[in-house]
Amino acid sequence: MSVRVKLMLGIMGIAFLASGATGSYFYWQAKKAMLNSIKQELQSAAVIGARFVKGEEIQKLQEPEHETTPVYQKLQAVMGDMAQSTPEFLYAYIMRMHSGEVEFVVDSPPSDDDGDGQISEDEMPAPIGQPYPDPPRDLLQGFVMPSVDSKPWKDKWGWTMSGYAPITTKTGQQVGLLGIDMSANRIRDKLADIRRAGLISLGLALSLALVLTWFLSRQILHPVQTLQTAMQAVANGDFNQSLQVARKDEFGRLMQFFNAMIHGLREKEFLKRSLGKVMDRTVMDRLLADELELGGEVVKVCILFCDLRNFTALSTKLPPHLLVSLLNEYFTLMVREVESRGGMVDKFVGDSIMAVFEHPAGGGSDPDAAMEAALAMLEECDRLNAKRHLEGEFTLQNSIGLHRGSVVAGNIGSPERMEYTCIGDAVNVAARLEKSTRELGTRLVVSEDFRSRLTRTVHLFDQAQEVHLRGREQAVRVFGLEA
Repeated sequence: MSVRVKLMLGIMGIAFLASGATGSYFYWQAKKAMLNSIKQELQSAAVIGARFVKGEEIQKLQEPEHETTPVYQKLQAVMGDMAQSTPEFLYAYIMRMHSGEVEFVVDSPPSDDDGDGQISEDEMPAPIGQPYPDPPRDLLQGFVMPSVDSKPWKDKWGWTMSGYAPITTKTGQQVGLLGIDMSANRIRDKLADIRRAGLISLGLALSLALVLTWFLSRQILHPVQTLQTAMQAVANGDFNQSLQVARKDEFGRLMQFFNAMIHGLREKEFLKRSLGKVMDRTVMDRLLADELELGGEVVKVCILFCDLRNFTALSTKLPPHLLVSLLNEYFTLMVREVESRGGMVDKFVGDSIMAVFEHPAGGGSDPDAAMEAALAMLEECDRLNAKRHLEGEFTLQNSIGLHRGSVVAGNIGSPERMEYTCIGDAVNVAARLEKSTRELGTRLVVSEDFRSRLTRTVHLFDQAQEVHLRGREQAVRVFGLEA
């Protein structure tokens, strides 16, 4: 689920709960206030109406035959006037207690309640003495004091709410009660109006929530999406990202931090590319993965030393720009042959190249790969002469020495400036083997330690010879490449 949907659901949920809770509270408060108002209205109407009825007149009405008497006619007219005094009033009537039961004395005049143009039996007034079954508690209380139904009541005439007031004689004797019925439809309609208003309020709240969601999504999600797109591009290797900071809030600062991070990444990438031009990539990756500390490790490797013969004399006869161009092309060919076979170029010393094979940080090369690289380097040098039409004293001729032995590989130097390289006796032996190629009349010389490890190209060498290398007391057995 996206953040936009979560934000929308969250805001709408809050709006729904807040509006619903507020609406429910006001609904119940309005319902309570309305019922209290209706109760007061009914009770007041019943009390006022009871004052117009004399208790002595009620005592005269005992039988249905008394309905034709002037007293009954007068009281029925009063009941009719009271029922019509307010549109919500339905009936007004007089009741009394007789033998423990409630019975009608005077009822409202007949009326066409259903509007069909005829007075049906149900619309006729209750006769004198007609019992009222199962009277509610509030009605019974009305014989002794003013009272109102606590809630709408259903009888055979439908849902009503009634108010009651006792009728007394001049001596204060309670002889009956006056009741006024109000249709519950008024209550229902008013509650429906309140519910309708609540639904409208809820709809408005949800509409405002949608507008607020849209606004907040633009304010919050737009910069987030912009950052997400930029971060995805950075994850794919595109460091040319830059965000325009037009905000002064937390998102604006986040964009500033992003731009600063990208600037740092661009600098690191530039340094990494630059470092890769002066250092073998596998060694560089190893250095970048670990903290730079002085020190090294003893490893068994194959050392290749390659040198250009008579290059010093050649450099005095060529213009500097041609010399640099020739040397760069030569080095490019040599490096390609070394790295394509898993070797690592350790350093360039003037026109010499030192390469390492079998290094743990390398590509898993072996002595055979080092031998193949050396042969390819000799061939590439000859091809370069043919390509450049170099003849005579301008001819390039390289020679190579190969040795296998233990070296110390690591960061050598000072804490302020260090270099990753290999040092040790094996390096010196390889360099001096290259120098011995001139004495032995060949362009490639390998040590016995190196040749013993070969499996594919061992047949290319002449018989072993013993040479004395500077710095060593004993002679070293070497093998030269067959002419």
